[in-house]
Amino acid sequence: MTATPEGSGRADAALRVAQISVEQCWADPSALERNAAKVQQWYELAADTSDLVVFPELTLTGYIPLKGYDQKRKLALAEVGQRAANEALPQLVAATKGRRAAMVVGFMEPSSMRHEIHNSIALIQDGAVLGVYRKMHLPVEENHYFVPGDAPCIVDCRAGRVGLIICYDIVFPETARLAALHGAELLCVPSNWLGIEDLQRLGATMPIARALEQQMHVVFVNGVGDLEVRGRTWRLYGASLIVSATGQVIARGGDREEVVEGLLPVADLAAAAGVFPVLRDRRPDAYGDLTAPLSRFARFARGTSA
Repeated sequence: MTATPEGSGRADAALRVAQISVEQCWADPSALERNAAKVQQWYELAADTSDLVVFPELTLTGYIPLKGYDQKRKLALAEVGQRAANEALPQLVAATKGRRAAMVVGFMEPSSMRHEIHNSIALIQDGAVLGVYRKMHLPVEENHYFVPGDAPCIVDCRAGRVGLIICYDIVFPETARLAALHGAELLCVPSNWLGIEDLQRLGATMPIARALEQQMHVVFVNGVGDLEVRGRTWRLYGASLIVSATGQVIARGGDREEVVEGLLPVADLAAAAGVFPVLRDRRPDAYGDLTAPLSRFARFARGTSA
């Protein structure tokens, strides 16, 4: 960590994004071991020079078979999830023992329900799992494979106080606000966003928007590589972003495997909060409708106000 100019005793966070491609375990369950070895190799490159290394969504297990759902594949992935949680993740936890850098890594995690799995990320540091977040918002296709999580996850580590969300969660500002209310200074968003025009626009703007509105740093980590399912190729386009709390893009990734590095200034957290006291000025007394059932708003969707 780098001392701040103010000499406040706090430090800027040295962040490293490992924008990598991985093999898909739904096609080859033995890919889990190779993915874990690759994650460890890329982690080693920054283990003693960074405060936090962040990998894309579902790094250990690969993504789901888009447009290819069937129960046999789901059961196979449930078995992979067991091995990821019981073998691959502990291997990575051990690799962080005595090293400077914490790590955020994605995997399929067994649910308490038999044969069900979560889309999860773990933050590990110095030989311990500090927190696990389970994706709360599941888009089309994912909701066939995963059980949604139901709680935020905010963790203190060497990079500061970190809020964890995954991919589609960033479209819902409530998830980032929950992290802000719990004092998060950095929002980590491991993702697997496809190279579709609308998604790419969201990927370019949402991290900046979340940083500005929540007054925290944001790291958006996207995978790279091709996913081939039933004769169709889907491309993960990369373009990972490290954004400071002031909305400034500190670093941006390309469309291939690479390391993206950035230093997140503590001073930017104070500078962002100095623009507007957003958390103070909230009006939770007026926000009751945010948690109301969607049916309550059906009349507005029909274009009537009665």
